[in-house]
Amino acid sequence: MYLWDANILRHYGEDHPTLRLHVQRVSWAEIAIPSVVVAEVLRGRCEFALKAPPEKAALAHSLLVETQKYLTQFNQLLFDEKCAKALEELKQQHKAHKKYPDLMIAAMAKVGKHVVVTRNLKDFENLLPPNQLANWIDIEPT
Repeated sequence: MYLWDANILRHYGEDHPTLRLHVQRVSWAEIAIPSVVVAEVLRGRCEFALKAPPEKAALAHSLLVETQKYLTQFNQLLFDEKCAKALEELKQQHKAHKKYPDLMIAAMAKVGKHVVVTRNLKDFENLLPPNQLANWIDIEPT
C-alpha cells in the first residue's frame, strides 16, 4: 500500500503531472490516506471555519464541507493499536524528531510494511528504510 503524506494529497488536487504518471502505474486500491493525514487536513479547515471573520465565514465552512467530500474518494487507513505500539518504539528511538504526525505515519508504514509517498523525504529518512519511501513529485516513474 502507498500511504500519501499531506503534501502529495495537495499535489493530487492540483493535478501534478508527475504524480499523475505514478498514479496511472498502480491500482487505486493500493493508495491510501493515513487517518493522521485526514486529521491534519481537517484540522486546518476546522480552525479556519471556527475562527474566520464574518466576511470569510461562509467560505470557510464551504471549504470544510468540500474538503470532507474530497477525502471520501480515497481509501483511508486507520491508525490502530498496533500502530500505537510502533509509535511508542519510534518515539523512544527518535527522541529529537519534532514532527509527531510524521512519527505516526512512519509507525503505520512500519506496521503494514507500506510505502510512504511524500515530497519531504527528509522528514522520514531516519524513521523508515529507503524501500519504504517514495517521492512521486520530483522523481518520474521508471
